[in-house]
Amino acid sequence: MAGGTVVGDRTIGGRTTVASLGLALIVATAAFGALLGATLPNFRSVDEISLLVITAPISPLTLAVYGAVAMGSFLVALGYVVQILSRFDDDAV
Repeated sequence: MAGGTVVGDRTIGGRTTVASLGLALIVATAAFGALLGATLPNFRSVDEISLLVITAPISPLTLAVYGAVAMGSFLVALGYVVQILSRFDDDAV
């Protein structure tokens, strides 16, 4: 049982679980971005958003894509850091 938690007939754990949670987080961030894109222009007089040199109109699609790309980039970078750090052995120090 070192590989994960047994639930019913299946074992939950490992890379599949981490990837599923990451994908769920990306989808939730995209949904929140779409909700923000749908409501923000009604409450504020803002029609465009600028990030560095890129200017995009505020809409549910643009903020959903922005949220998904930002969260996906963060999770991929975090995954690489964890992968690199997992190569080090605690006993070697």
